[in-house]
Amino acid sequence: MRSNINRTVYLPILFLVIFGFSPVGTSSTTSTVNISHRDETAHNTEPLNCTTELSPDFYGFGVRLGVYFAWLSQYFANILLPSEIASSLDTNSIFLLALLASLFRGTLVHELFQIDGLILMHLSSGFLFSSLSIWGYRTSLYQKEGPTAINYFGRFGTHCRLALATAISLYGAWFWWEGLRNGLNIAEDPQCRIVFTWFFKQWPVTGGIHTFYIIISIGCAVYYGTMCVAAVLVVILKLFQGGWKRKIKLQTGFTAFELSIVYNVLRIFNLFWIVFCASMIEMTLNFNHMLNTLAPYGRIGYPGQLVPLVVGILSLVRVLWLIYREWKDSQPEGNARNAASTYQYIRDILWPPFIVEDMASGELEGANMPSTLGPWHHRYLVAYLPWLSALSFWKMANIPYMLTTYQTVASN
Repeated sequence: MRSNINRTVYLPILFLVIFGFSPVGTSSTTSTVNISHRDETAHNTEPLNCTTELSPDFYGFGVRLGVYFAWLSQYFANILLPSEIASSLDTNSIFLLALLASLFRGTLVHELFQIDGLILMHLSSGFLFSSLSIWGYRTSLYQKEGPTAINYFGRFGTHCRLALATAISLYGAWFWWEGLRNGLNIAEDPQCRIVFTWFFKQWPVTGGIHTFYIIISIGCAVYYGTMCVAAVLVVILKLFQGGWKRKIKLQTGFTAFELSIVYNVLRIFNLFWIVFCASMIEMTLNFNHMLNTLAPYGRIGYPGQLVPLVVGILSLVRVLWLIYREWKDSQPEGNARNAASTYQYIRDILWPPFIVEDMASGELEGANMPSTLGPWHHRYLVAYLPWLSALSFWKMANIPYMLTTYQTVASN
C-alpha cells in the first residue's frame, strides 16, 4: 500500500511528452487575435466576442474538459480507490502547475487580461477546494487505517502540493486586491470592459463579490503561508537534531471518529464544489462573451487543448476501470453479483461501518488519560499543522487516539 501511495504517475507525463513535442501545423488558437470589436451603429449582426488573444490556450474548451475530468478522477480515487490517490494527485498537481505558470508568465509579460486572470483563478479554486489534498483528509485512507494514515503524507509530494497551494493563494490575494484594478490588461472594446462572474447569480467583479473573494484569498494565503513556515522550521529542526537521515514522525490531532466526520463532510462538499466550480466557470465565460472558448466555437483538435483533454480523459478512465476491477475481484469465486450485493458493496465503501475496539482497563490510567492529550484547540491546531507534532510540546500521547480506535468491519 505504501509503495502505491508514493509511486510517481507516468501515464499523464508520457502523453504530455508524446503530444506536446509532436510536429504539428500552426494552431488557430495561437494566431494573433486582438480583442474583438463590434460597432453597434454599423448594424453588425455578429454576436459580441470578447475573446482575448491567448484565452483559447489558457482555458479553451479542451483545456477545461481535461481539468474537469482530472477533478473527477481525483474525487473517485479519494473515496473509492486508495491505490490511485498518489497518481491522481500527481496529475492534478501537473495541471495546477501549468495554470500557475500561465498566470505568472502572463502577468509578468503583460499578456493577461482581467477576464483571463478571473477564469484561471476559478480553475485554481477547483483544485484547491475539491481535489488537491495536503494531508489526505479528503481521502479514504484515514477510514481504513485511522490516524496512522498520516504516515503516507509529509514527504516530497506533500510539500510540492503545499508550495503550489501557497503560490496560487498569494497570487489570488494580489489578483483580487490589486490585479483587477490596475495590475492586468483591460479590454480594448468598451463593451468588454465590465467583467462579470457567477456565484449563484451574475455579479460584476468590482461589486460586493469582490470583498468576499478578497477575504477568502487572504485567508488561504495566511493559512498555506503558515503551513510553509511550519514546514521550514521542522526541516531546520531536523538538520540540527539528526541531519537529513533522521526521520520525523508526524501525527494528526484528530481522533478516528473526528476523521470520519471530516471525511464525510469533505466528500460531499468536494463533489458539490466540482459541479459548482465548473458551472461558475462556464457561466462566467458566457456572461463575458468569450465565444472562442465555448463549446460551439472551441476548436480542440490542436495540441494546446488536445493534450490536457487526453490526459484528463485517460486519468478518469483509468480510475473508473480500476474501481470496476476491484468491485469484480471482491466477489467470492462462484458467487454471482446481483443488485443487492452490488448495493451492499457500494454502501460499505461510501459509508464504512465501524466498531469500537475494546481496550484494556490499564490503558485508561495514568498518562493515557484524555487530559494528557491536550485541549481540543491544541489537538485541532496539530491536525491542520501536523509539523507541530515534531516538537515534544505538541506531540499527542502515543496511544490509540482518544482512547478509541475504529476498525472497518469486513462485509460479508
